[in-house]
Amino acid sequence: MQRAAAAYMERGWRAIPLRCREKRPRDKSWPTLPYHPENFGSTDNVGLALGEPGAGLVDVDIDMHAAAALADHVFAGAPAFGRASAPRTHRLFHCPDPGRRETFQLKGDELSALGLDEGEKTTIIELRGTGHQTMAPPSVHPSGEAVEWMPWVTDTPPECSWEELRRRCGLFAFLAVVSRAYPRGPGSRDDVCMALAGSLLAAGCEVDDADELIQGVATLAGDEEASDRRKATQTREKMDADEPVCGLPRLCALLGIESLEARLRGWLGIRGADGRPAILMQPGKLPQVVDKAEAALLDGGCEIYQRGEMLARVARLDTTEESEGVRRGAGATVLTEARPYWLTEQMARTAYWMKITPLGPEPADPMPRYARTYLERVGEWRVPSLRGIVQAPTLRADGSILQAPGYDAESQLLLEPGGVEFPEVPEEPSRDDAEAALGSIEELFAEFPFVDEADRAVVLAAALTGLVRRSLRAAPLFAMDAPTAGTGKSLIAETIGIIITGSVPAHMSQGKSAEEDEKRLSTVLMAGDPLIVLDNCDRVVEGDFLCSMLTQEMVQARILGKSERVLLPSCALVMATGNNLILAGDVTRRALLCRLDARVERPDRRQFDFDPRERARARRPGLVVAGLTVLRAYIAAGRPHQMDKIGSFEDWNLIREALCWLDRADPAETRERVLDDDPRKSELHELLAAWRAALGGQEMTLAQVRRFCTTDLQDPDRQRLYQALVELGGSYDFNAKKIGWRLRRWTDRVVAGLVLERGRDDRDGAVWSVRRVDGSTDEDPRPEGELPF
Repeated sequence: MQRAAAAYMERGWRAIPLRCREKRPRDKSWPTLPYHPENFGSTDNVGLALGEPGAGLVDVDIDMHAAAALADHVFAGAPAFGRASAPRTHRLFHCPDPGRRETFQLKGDELSALGLDEGEKTTIIELRGTGHQTMAPPSVHPSGEAVEWMPWVTDTPPECSWEELRRRCGLFAFLAVVSRAYPRGPGSRDDVCMALAGSLLAAGCEVDDADELIQGVATLAGDEEASDRRKATQTREKMDADEPVCGLPRLCALLGIESLEARLRGWLGIRGADGRPAILMQPGKLPQVVDKAEAALLDGGCEIYQRGEMLARVARLDTTEESEGVRRGAGATVLTEARPYWLTEQMARTAYWMKITPLGPEPADPMPRYARTYLERVGEWRVPSLRGIVQAPTLRADGSILQAPGYDAESQLLLEPGGVEFPEVPEEPSRDDAEAALGSIEELFAEFPFVDEADRAVVLAAALTGLVRRSLRAAPLFAMDAPTAGTGKSLIAETIGIIITGSVPAHMSQGKSAEEDEKRLSTVLMAGDPLIVLDNCDRVVEGDFLCSMLTQEMVQARILGKSERVLLPSCALVMATGNNLILAGDVTRRALLCRLDARVERPDRRQFDFDPRERARARRPGLVVAGLTVLRAYIAAGRPHQMDKIGSFEDWNLIREALCWLDRADPAETRERVLDDDPRKSELHELLAAWRAALGGQEMTLAQVRRFCTTDLQDPDRQRLYQALVELGGSYDFNAKKIGWRLRRWTDRVVAGLVLERGRDDRDGAVWSVRRVDGSTDEDPRPEGELPF
C-alpha cells in the first residue's frame, strides 16, 4: 500500500488511507489532512481524492455491471480498473472544471418497466468529483475481491470537461436501459435499431459513432445479427432529405418503456418532442445556462428586443387605455418592458428544461434567477436592437423602401402592419406621380381654416415626417395653434396619427410642472409610440427633456415610480395643440407652428363635408403609399431643390425640400413666428434693456447690483432692473443664487443687439455685464420706434 500510495503521489494525485477492506477514509478530516506514503498501514486500503483536491481527477463509476462493456465505446481511452466480478467498472479522467457528483438512476415505477424489482440497485452510472474519493488498486473490496488495473488500457487519464463527461454518462445510461429492454428474439429488432439510430443522431452523435453504439447494444443483448444493425447512415440520409425518421418516442414504444421517455430524453440532452433544445440547470454553471437560454430564445423566435438599456416586448392594446396622463386608443401597438416572470415563461416555451436529481436529470421549469440574470446583461444581449415599431411601410435612412413585414436588421425597425395590405411603393415615381400623391393627402385637410399656405405646409410636413420619423435622426415639434377651441387642432393630429398607425395617437396632457412632463414623456418613449400629442396645452410648452427628445437620437428617460433612468431611442413624432399656444425657451428653435383661425365665435359648430379621420381610415393604405411616393420621387430626381439646412434637423430637410420642390410653401417660414413670440426671449430682452439703462457697460456681481439698486429706490431705472431680477429668480425677494442660475442659461445670447456676459469670479460671486454686440456706446438699447418700458 505504501508503494502504491507513493506511485500515485508521484503522478501528482492525492492518495488517502482507507479503512481495511472498506471504501471509507480512515480519517474524517481526510480532505484537509496531508498524507505521505509512510502514513499508510499494511492493512489499509488506498483511495484517490477526486475533483479539486485531487488535481482534477474524476471517476466514472459504472453500477450496472451488465452494461459495462458499453463503456469501452463511450469512455474509450480512459484508464480502467475493477474487480473480478465487475471488471472495467471505473474509468478515470482529468477534468479542468470538476463538479461534485452526478448520478443516473431509475426510480420504482421505472424499474418495473424494465422488469426489475424495486429492491434492486437503481443507479446505472455515477460521476464523482470534488468532495469525493474512490477506492483504487491494490485495495481489497468489501466482498474480498482484489481491485486491479486493467493492464491493456492506457493509464494516462484523458482530459475532458465536466459537461462532456455528464453527456457521456447520460449516453451510457441511455444505452444501458436500451440494452436491458432490447428484444431477445427476432421480430422488431431492425425497427428498434432504426429508432435507436434516430435517437443517437438527435443527441448529436456522428454517424460512425452511432453505428458503433448500435452494434454494441445489439451485441450486448445477444443479437446474432448485430453487425447488420448499423442504421445511422440510412437515417442520416433521410434526415438530410427532410424525410420523416423514427426517434426516441418510437424507440420507447417498441421497447415498451414509454414511461421512461422523459428520463431518457433528459439523459441524452436532446430536444423535446416538439423540437425545443434541452437545457440542464447545473449548479456552478449560471453563465453557461443563461447563454443556452438566450440561444433558445433566439432560435424559438421569441419577440424580444433591446431598446437602449432595457429589454422590451411587443403588445397590442385591445381597448382604449389611460394612465398617468397618457391616453392610447384600441389597436395601438406598444412596447413594454420584459419582466422576469414573463421572460421565465418564454424560456420555458423555447427550451426543454431539466434539473439534476438523485435519479439523474428530470424535466423541470426554469428558475426565475436565470431570467433575472439575463435582464442584467445590459450591453451584452444578442437579441436584436429595436429602434422602433412601424405600422406601415417606410423609408430607411438611406432612402430605400422598407415594405416587408417583420424585423428589418438594416434599419432596426419592426414592421407590424396589423393585417393591413399596402400597395407596392414605386421605386422611381415621376414628379407628376408625386404631385398627384401629395394632392390626395392635401384633400384630407382641405376644409381646415389655415391662416396662410405656410400653415398648410406644416400639416403636410407633419404627415410626411410621421411616415419616416423612425429613420430620421431628429425632427421638429409640430405645433397646432388656434385662438378658439373647436377649430380643428386635435382633429388634425388624430388624422395624421391614423395615417401613420391606423389608430388614434397617444395623447398626453401637460403635468403641473416640467418635471411631471418629463415623467410622462418618458413613459411614452418607453412604450415606443410613433406619435406623441401634447394635447390642449394650457401652460408654456418648454423643458430640457422635450428639447432633447426633438434633437437627440438617444435620451435618458426617467422610469415612472422609480429614481432610475434608462437610455432609450428618441424617434417619435411630437405634436402639440393648444389655444393661443405659447412655446418658450429652446423649444422655439425646434418647432414649426400651424395657425388655424375660423374667424367665427363658435368654430365647433362648423359642418365639414366629411370626417377626415374616417376618410383617413378608409384610404389609409393608399395615403401611406402616397406620402412615400412624394419622398421617393424627390430622391429619384436627385434631390434637385437643395435648401439651407436647419440646425439640428439636417436629414429632416428632405421633407421640407420635397414640399418646396412641388411648389408648396416652406413650412420652416413659421419658425420666425415662433421665435418672435418666445416669452423667454421677451423676458431676457426686458432684463438686458433694464440692465443697460441702469448700469450701462459696468461690470458687477449680483451682490453689488443689489446694493446699487436699493441705495436709490426713487430712480426708475434702478427700480426696473431690481424688479426684473427678482422676477427672474422666481421669489418675492432678491435671491442671488437662483438669479445666478437663470443668468447662466442666458450667457452670450444676443437679443436686440444686446448680450449678457459672465466675467471673472469675484469674492462676492461671478461678475456680469451687458454690452452691445456692435461695440457702440449708445445707452438706449431699444430698437427704433419701440416705446420705452
